[in-house]
Amino acid sequence: MKTVLFVPGYQEDMESRDYTSTLTMVRNQGYEVVFVPINWERTTIDDWVSELMATYGKLDAENTILAGFSFGAMTAFMAATIKNPSELWLFSLAPYFHDDIQSKHMYGSWLRTLGHRRVSAFEKLDYKALASKVQCKTLLFAGDIEMKKWAVMKSMTNEAPKHLAHNKLTIIEGVGHDVANPKYIAAIKSLI
Repeated sequence: MKTVLFVPGYQEDMESRDYTSTLTMVRNQGYEVVFVPINWERTTIDDWVSELMATYGKLDAENTILAGFSFGAMTAFMAATIKNPSELWLFSLAPYFHDDIQSKHMYGSWLRTLGHRRVSAFEKLDYKALASKVQCKTLLFAGDIEMKKWAVMKSMTNEAPKHLAHNKLTIIEGVGHDVANPKYIAAIKSLI
């Protein structure tokens, strides 16, 4: 049985949204599921990846799937560049790599909310170079509403698959930025 390590969205924990429904569906598909809590306070992506690696490093990569939502997807992606898992599942991958931050579509208010240290850490991340290190099967998901609402999210969603060796992108109709939406869960179920 493969183990899915799931990383939540920024500043979220198990109670922040209905992660239980998402993770129960994955469990019902025959996977062991581990919710990986992250200490979001006064930390950067480097810290988040270290927290995930503390769990992931103890597991056999061939029997592990890394999954995450939004900033959790960035965290899972970054861990996959260090140690390739069996598969990588990216739910609404956050658009905070160097090129995204420099994009005319990035909101200054989003960056100010994150703080200087986090933004500085993100600016060091070259998505294209990092993606070349990921050699596992990768499933990418995004809601069409989040793509329509935020141009930077649309750009990331369209650009991300171009640089991953083995990937499938799924755009979910009628869904925003919410991995716990029943339509989002159904889309995941259909592909795992």
